Amino acid sequence: MSAWKRFILRGHVWLVATLIPLLVHLLPLRYLLRLLTPPARFRPYRGVDVDEVRRLVARRLAEPRNMRRRACLREGLTLFHFLRLGGKPAVLQFGVLPVPDAARRLHAHCWVTVDGQAASEPAAAPSATMLVHGGSRNGPAGD
Repeated sequence: MSAWKRFILRGHVWLVATLIPLLVHLLPLRYLLRLLTPPARFRPYRGVDVDEVRRLVARRLAEPRNMRRRACLREGLTLFHFLRLGGKPAVLQFGVLPVPDAARRLHAHCWVTVDGQAASEPAAAPSATMLVHGGSRNGPAGD
């Protein structure tokens, strides 16, 4: 990838990761997923390596000021968006983890896979899958 394209990608990652906390607050999840799923024909970062996108996103989100309790959601949405812009068959998955004590809050986790391989940290404990978005390259599976 050229230095110019890498510079543009880095700025784009910074902007999207900055806007996601606001978007999460303003939009229902289904609209947010629709907004962050680019059209199949729009692939400005085609050929960018999954590891490079993962590294750029991790670098941008290393010290979060917003969404600390929902860091996996912010990372998942950002990573999903840029992997799709790179032409990768990214899938965003949401799972609910079992809660041993009924008085505790429900715990959920969000992660991204590409070709069945985890691109972000999957759920640490067995989870019940609640939503899978982007299951086919032609469109979202979870709408």
